[in-house]
Amino acid sequence: MAHRVLHVDKSILNPEKQQLLRECLHESCELVIPESFDTETILREAKTARFMITGFAPLTGEMMRAAPDLCAVGRGGTGMDSVDVATATALNIPAMNTPGIVRADPITEHALTFMLMLSRRPWLWKLGRTTVQHNELKGATLGIVGLGNIGQGVAKRSAPFGMKILAHTRTRGKFKPEGFAIEEVESLGDLLPHADYVILSMPLTEENRGLIGENELEMMKDSAFLINVGRGAHIDSDALASALAGGKLGGAGLDVTEPEPLPDGHPLLGMPNALISPHNSTHSAGVQRRSVEFLCENIRRAVEGERVASLVNPEVYD
Repeated sequence: MAHRVLHVDKSILNPEKQQLLRECLHESCELVIPESFDTETILREAKTARFMITGFAPLTGEMMRAAPDLCAVGRGGTGMDSVDVATATALNIPAMNTPGIVRADPITEHALTFMLMLSRRPWLWKLGRTTVQHNELKGATLGIVGLGNIGQGVAKRSAPFGMKILAHTRTRGKFKPEGFAIEEVESLGDLLPHADYVILSMPLTEENRGLIGENELEMMKDSAFLINVGRGAHIDSDALASALAGGKLGGAGLDVTEPEPLPDGHPLLGMPNALISPHNSTHSAGVQRRSVEFLCENIRRAVEGERVASLVNPEVYD
């Protein structure tokens, strides 16, 4: 009998995603798509599930407890805020993601696109403002918050522009750049007042939820640009809109927002100095395939009793 792999996120209704997942799943596994994504249906399907996958939809402790044969849970992404990892750990169930390195390059490119767009502001040309001044990256200070795969990628690609790079990270001293320098600072207070560009590139935790609010925006230069390719909840959207409207910030580039998507009529949506993309920085064919291949290899490992990779709760194997 095939190992049943239950997908609890409506994103799997996309035919291309279904095809790719079925193509990459091991022959011993069967993709299960529930008739409905309501809790009752998912709990019923969970009774025979060996593995459960989600995207942004909640994968709850109730779902895990309803699956007596569950050997692991996973998410097709890096952040695990949609998965009840605490319950998975309590039930001794491995919880895994697809690591940032799988999607780090396109997210890095997206962050740099925002930085270049905000520097050159080409959309203003279409409005007839041909005399608007550009900002030069050479000699400017870049502040990176989070030095994981994405933050490191941003640093490596920004250094050739001749930028000074500051970084605030919880893993100080871990990144050893070659051919350029990074100054790691202890706090946001040591970074925000000095940066011309600030890029947020870390996963969401309870410690960094609401990291950038009214006080932090007040610390930044009036001409500075804020870019977020991490999680929307890192920034207070209303405070950001007020700062932009009041001239307390030069502009913002957001691939993620809180809430997501922003409701109709939110002030950020109508601001010419706020560039917003629909959380699509990793939407490339290469990333999708690499992510699914990694996920499916982990599913094979899990159902065959092997240790899975990219665990967020490695203590379950202790």
